Amino acid sequence: MELLALSFLYQGGQLQKSVNTKSGGKLQTVGKQSTKLGRPIEKPDPLIVNEIIDWIAHGNTLRSYCRLKNKPNWRTIYNWLEKDDGDFLARFAHARDMGADAIAEECLEIIDSPPPLCGSEGNTRLDPAAVQMQKNRVEARLKLLAKWNPKKYGEKVGVEAGGSISLNISTGVPQA
Repeated sequence: MELLALSFLYQGGQLQKSVNTKSGGKLQTVGKQSTKLGRPIEKPDPLIVNEIIDWIAHGNTLRSYCRLKNKPNWRTIYNWLEKDDGDFLARFAHARDMGADAIAEECLEIIDSPPPLCGSEGNTRLDPAAVQMQKNRVEARLKLLAKWNPKKYGEKVGVEAGGSISLNISTGVPQA
């Protein structure tokens, strides 16, 4: 069994790493060493990025994706978005827009589905609790959509003002 000793030395603005073995020999480090301290920034796997984009575009939440087994934490995904130098951020924003449209379509499906009937054979009627539940589900989704994208899903409040103001000031002082 060979013992290794890892040592770091900061000289001349550069962080140098060396690995010493028990026998006194030094191992060479492969590749360029970063001078930044802390955890290295890892690039997201393109397959995971595509899964995230597809998941969000279908109207699902990012946190529900992250709760699935063997998926990255939501903070990791936001770190990827923050440090993105490619098109992940633009694709994610577009997927959010598509997801909002999917939620709006889901509202139509909820409203269009008939509520269950209740009562006995001769006295069947719509279940008022189910009707209220459908209404609440749709209203909650529409309020979130209006909050997330007020230009597209918010209340259209038209405020128009018109007119003119003319102002004449007379001071009573003769002009020279």
